Amino acid sequence: MPRMTAAEAAVWVLELEGVRQAFGVPGAAINPLYAALRPRNTISHLLARHVEAASHMAEGYTRAKAGNIGLCIGTSGPAGTDMITGLYSAWADSIPILCITGQAPRARLYKEDFQAVDIESIAKPVCKWAVTVREPAQVPGTFQQAFHLMRSGARVPF
Repeated sequence: MPRMTAAEAAVWVLELEGVRQAFGVPGAAINPLYAALRPRNTISHLLARHVEAASHMAEGYTRAKAGNIGLCIGTSGPAGTDMITGLYSAWADSIPILCITGQAPRARLYKEDFQAVDIESIAKPVCKWAVTVREPAQVPGTFQQAFHLMRSGARVPF
């Protein structure tokens, strides 16, 4: 039986949770997710010119219709930090959005490499939950937990 990759598992959970639209900018560390999205053709993607704009687009998408969850996708490092303004804007108004970034290889994390920035620590003050997935097997549960938290209590971004 063929095994599902972490990126395929992420897309599967996004589909199950009703995500139909994503906003983002591809890059090396997140390209496996984009590759998993392409053949499924269930989640439309709108290419933004900047990841900060994609985070605001995700926020606007959530606001546009009850039940929408805006999804912002970016690569590792600066793309994650570029999402912070959109995360803060959504958090301030209790608007749930999901921001996903790629991740540098584990060996490079916490080594002061700009592509391996600790986005979890940077995002925590401006969202309900921020997490770094360190093992592929954690992807489905982490994504399901994110949606559970977005739909419970105060509605704020992830």
